[in-house]
Amino acid sequence: MNHAQSYPKKEQDEVRARVRIAVIGAGIMGQKHARIYSEIEAAELAAIVDLDEDRAKALAARCGAGSVYRDFREALEAEELDAVHVATPDFLHKEPVIAALKSGRHVLVEKPLATTVADAEEIARISSETGSHVMVNYTHRWAAPYARARQIIRSGEIGSAVMVYARKDDTLWAATEMMNWTAKTSPASYLSTHDIDLVLWFLETEVSSVYALGVKKVLAGRNIDTEDAVQALVRFDNGAIGTFESCWMLPNSMPTVTDSFIEIIGEKGAIHIDRIHEGLKVATEKGYQYPKLSLEAEVQNRMVGGISSCLRYFVETLRAGQKPQPDALWGLKIVRISNAIQASMRRGEAVRLDEDING
Repeated sequence: MNHAQSYPKKEQDEVRARVRIAVIGAGIMGQKHARIYSEIEAAELAAIVDLDEDRAKALAARCGAGSVYRDFREALEAEELDAVHVATPDFLHKEPVIAALKSGRHVLVEKPLATTVADAEEIARISSETGSHVMVNYTHRWAAPYARARQIIRSGEIGSAVMVYARKDDTLWAATEMMNWTAKTSPASYLSTHDIDLVLWFLETEVSSVYALGVKKVLAGRNIDTEDAVQALVRFDNGAIGTFESCWMLPNSMPTVTDSFIEIIGEKGAIHIDRIHEGLKVATEKGYQYPKLSLEAEVQNRMVGGISSCLRYFVETLRAGQKPQPDALWGLKIVRISNAIQASMRRGEAVRLDEDING
């Protein structure tokens, strides 16, 4: 494994029995991932990094992390780490990812890789130059419904894809209360990138052009300058067409925070993946809910599901000396598509993916 140059030579040549990891960002996702790493036998949660030191200390205490830092640079300098998990807000991925790569550590970074093409290109370039791996955390690939759908599509059972419809809509709570940086992203980047990743993974094709429309009304009225809703029509290289819908203005009375499905219509059949109903319905005095189970659930005091499977894959792949996927080049491709969607909304016209897209 590739360690920092300051390490003793013998450390550079050894493969650790356990992968030492620091989690950078102790927010919603960082808290989930820190717990999972603490439950992976082949991983050692070495440190938690967060500007909020009290929050970092509380998370470290819960998960048994060895150290706490406010600055990721200090952690990279002080700790003998094999990898870092970057769970900062999307627009703040670049600095910790690049610093980790330059120090010789591998990186698992939350999706999307970055919010601008320029940042994503720089990360991909430095990963290539340093030989340190970047994996983008598209955890839905490890959720059973999506994994099984890919197997069916790849088997040819439904024939070549003709049309795709993917929807990932959040309640208003997600945009106004869950996050405090909504204005620095868009539903296309924050939500649809999950679906774009999955569809390209399913179909093994590329997006050639996009035409997108967006609406700014509800959030703008709350002084949050980003789209309420986006619909992007895409043309794939294999001739299929697709629609990627995303919004975060569903009423908070919805039984689940995210209303999500993907439909693939092929020449000989169709697949519909509904992520609202996952086998459990709960009615209480507070309301009616459909708990999400395929990505995360607690069984016998341990986390199971797509997120934990994804993190275990990252750890085991590094231990085997292999390159985890999806990598930085794949992440760059998804960022280019989401930025093409933004460019199309700005210009009011279709945008080809082979254009020079700013942003």
